[in-house]
Order: sequence, then structure tokens, then C-alpha cells
Amino acid sequence: MIDDILSRSPIPFLVAGEWTDNAAHLPPHTLSSFTTRLPGFPGERPEWTVARPGTAEVLRAALSLAEGQRILSSLPRHRRREILENTAGLLERHRTLLSGLMTAEVGKPLSASLAEVDRAIATFRVAASATGQEGFASLPGEIVPQGTGMIGLVDRVSAGPVLAITPYNFPLNLLAHKVAPAIATGSALAVKPAPRGMTTAIALGVLLLEAGLPPESLSVLPCDLPDTERLILHPALPVISFTGSAPVGWSIKDRVPRKKVLLELGGTAAVMVAEDGETPELLDRLVTGAFAYSGQVCISIQRILVARPLFERIANGLTEKIGKLEAEGRIGDLASPRTLMGPLIRQSHADTVRQKVEEAVKRGGRLLQPLRQEGALLYPTLLTGTGEDWPIEQEEIFGPVATINPFDRPEEAIDRINRSRYGIQAGIMSRSVDRAIGWARKIEAGGVLVNEIPTFRLDHWPYGGVKDSGSGFEGVRYAMEEMSRPRLLAIRLPPP
Repeated sequence: MIDDILSRSPIPFLVAGEWTDNAAHLPPHTLSSFTTRLPGFPGERPEWTVARPGTAEVLRAALSLAEGQRILSSLPRHRRREILENTAGLLERHRTLLSGLMTAEVGKPLSASLAEVDRAIATFRVAASATGQEGFASLPGEIVPQGTGMIGLVDRVSAGPVLAITPYNFPLNLLAHKVAPAIATGSALAVKPAPRGMTTAIALGVLLLEAGLPPESLSVLPCDLPDTERLILHPALPVISFTGSAPVGWSIKDRVPRKKVLLELGGTAAVMVAEDGETPELLDRLVTGAFAYSGQVCISIQRILVARPLFERIANGLTEKIGKLEAEGRIGDLASPRTLMGPLIRQSHADTVRQKVEEAVKRGGRLLQPLRQEGALLYPTLLTGTGEDWPIEQEEIFGPVATINPFDRPEEAIDRINRSRYGIQAGIMSRSVDRAIGWARKIEAGGVLVNEIPTFRLDHWPYGGVKDSGSGFEGVRYAMEEMSRPRLLAIRLPPP
């Protein structure tokens, strides 16, 4: 069925399990492929269209959620687990198609797209396992005098239908991190994907229905901003899970204070390299963490802080590594398995990132290799001599740009890391694990990784930010808690 849906023109959207195209009422979205040299990409089209739902379809989807919620939440846990396991299997079967689709749609190197499909498979399997382990927890009443003879059984039940709003950079796995926990908790879903990423979301919708998800419980709506706002405000959606920019995320939370709003927002991830933190693979890991997928990752390395005795060697080594990337075939060709990075999502974004670099240079920052842009392709950029309060360090760049600066004392590096208004993840490189753990406890972030770059993530671990980086945590079990609530069943036992 997935080939049938994706081969239509325009590609239809999903309203309460019904495929429809609204082309007669609204012009469809038109998408241009980043590349057509991809196995599995349907038709290898240089351009394709996706139908655009109007207000009537969006409101119909919202009004159908109550019935979808009733059906899904009434399914026994073993059925929800089966749906999640089936989805993982279908993702595995269509791995080539989905990876090609993501590369064509969002410009992600094919190797990274394949890795993303594999992560989405794992995300659904983790959710299936977690669903099978949920159930009543017993709380005896007699631990307090007035509870004698009472027993409490606490279950977790759905907090209600979920509005999932996703960005372009991980169009499959970030959506999986919203969909899989929602299904596990019995929560119906309305999905609003990014304009770049909508076809991947529709493809996942096809697979979810094929996996046995009750059709009434799912809508995939590539709608425009006014209708997205209608969904945000609609009382049928008491839970919102949003991944995207900080200004948009916090504005959503401010507008619907009575809703449960889960926010995964921006970051300026930093890595601290202590005097004993240099390893043979360090430079390669820093290059990957800063420039993979052109830095379009909210935990991409944006700030590198190096102990002064190592600084010159690390900075020179990174500059040399970056300079060789193009000759090694690691820039540009999205279909090559060697490619680390390609173009940014659009030229206007590349222009904005370049301008931020130029502003930092005007303020006294020094480029360690020439600033170079070709259309939407901005080549990897490393700066030094930047100030900790400059926009190049304080604002999320979301591009292939990193700063590198020395520090004299670990406390100085920690203070610089904490001066950011963001805090998702940070990294510490040191052979002295005990000291590194002490430093990690002083860093204000959702997660600190010792002897690993902050770009590393496992999908079953808690993932979320502090300060302006967000509210609440993802990672399958943690998202399940966010999308559910405790429900108490109290029983007075007969006297012995």
C-alpha cells in the first residue's frame, strides 16, 4: 500500500484513517527533490506534490479524536504491543524506500537516513517492550494508621489525544518518539509534520495502519499555519508534543497553559576537552559531532572548549581534518555512503548561517579556514577568539559552524558552558572519570556525557533540556509518562 499512496499525485493526507486529497479546494504543496539518484525513492521524481488539508478536514480530524481515543485506549496492552512490533517490522521491510525518501525530502546523506530508519525501528521496539511491562502497581494503605485495611492499585492511563508537531531534520525518528509512546499509552494522534518531512510522515502513517492501528485514532495533516494554530487551541487535543525552535515552542506553551505541553527545543551544545582528554579518535568525533548533516541537529557541537596546553594541537588538527573532508568525498554527494554533510535545508537558511559567521568575524572572531558557500551548501566552518556572550555562541546556529576556544581551569569551562540559555546535552572528555563525574554534576543540562560527544543519543534514554531548551523529557518510557497520568483504584479489604 505504501507504494500506492506515495505514487499518487498529489500524495493524499490522512483524516481519521481515511486517505484524501484536497487538491480541488487548495493547491497542493510542491516539493523538489534534493537528489533523484536514490534506490527505493518512488518514481525517482525530481519534484512531487502533497495534498493540502483545509480547515474543514483539520476540524474533522480533531472531532474524530474522541472516538479514536475510545477505541485505542480500550485495546488491551498486548494488542498495542503487537501494533508497535508490527510497525517496527514494516519499517525494517521498507528501509531502503524510507531512507531514500528522507534523503530526497530533507537532504540528509543517505548513510544518515539509513541510520535514522534503524533508530526508528529500535524506538518502536522499545515502546513495544515497555507496553508489555506496564500495569498496576500495588501501594499498601497500612503504612499510615488510617490506611489499615486498604490497598491501592495505581495504573497509568492516557492523558488524552496528542498533537505531534515535528521538525524537518529527523522526519522519521523524531516522529516515532511521539507516535510510539502515544500508541503505548493508548493515546490517539493528530500529526502535523514540517513542510519538509510531510511525505515521510505520510509514509509512516501508511505503515501504522498496515500494522493494525485503529484508523480512527490517527490523522496526518500537512496543513498551513492557521490550521496548525486551530489544532493547538482545539480542546480535543489536551496533550501537545512539539519539537522545533524555542520561540515557537514557548509561544505554544504560553497560549495553552491548561494543556500538557512537551517541548524539545534548541541548543548550543558544548564539549569540554580536559588536559587528559585527548584520544586518537577525538578529532574524528568532534568533526562528526559538529558537522554531520550540516549541523542541523539540536545537539550538534557548537562550542568546543579545550584545556590550554592542548589547544593549539587540537585546533590545528581539527582545521586539517576539516580541510580534507571535500577531497575525501565527504561533502556534497548525498547518495554516497561516505558523505558526512550536504546542503542545508534551503538557501535562505544557509545565507542566515553565513551572516552569523560574518558578524562574529566583524566582532573579532578568527576563521580557521575560509568561509565558503555554494547555494544552500555551506562548507564546515570553525572559528576561534569568540566571546562567550556573542550570538555565535549564545544562539542556536543550526548549521555547520563551531567555535573552539581555550580554558585554563575546568571551572572556567563549566561556567562558560552554563552561561548559555540552553541546556540539552554537554560532553566532557577526560581519562579521570571520577573528576569528570564531579564536573558533570555542575553542568546545567538535561544530560552530560563523559568521554562522548553531546551529539550522541540512545532512544531509550531520557532526552530533554533545561532552561530555554524545553520542558519535559522524551525517550520512550519518559515520553509515556508525559502522555499519561496515574489513576488510583482503592479497595477496602474485608477484615480477616
